[in-house]
Amino acid sequence: MKQLAIDPVCGMNVNETRAENESVYKGIKYYFCSAVCREEFDRDPDAYMYADPDESDLDYRDESFDSDD
Repeated sequence: MKQLAIDPVCGMNVNETRAENESVYKGIKYYFCSAVCREEFDRDPDAYMYADPDESDLDYRDESFDSDD
């Protein structure tokens, strides 16, 4: 089963097993669609953190994605 993460910068779905851009912040691994988004996140990760998940429209992990790719 593949897991999709959501790029916290742009909101794009990112396949965790194929992601070429990732960053760890406060012990959590984040996945990015591109180096540009990763670099933006790395400059100010707190700008992409939400104290209350309801403040964000992003669902950071869609574990229902399953594919045979």
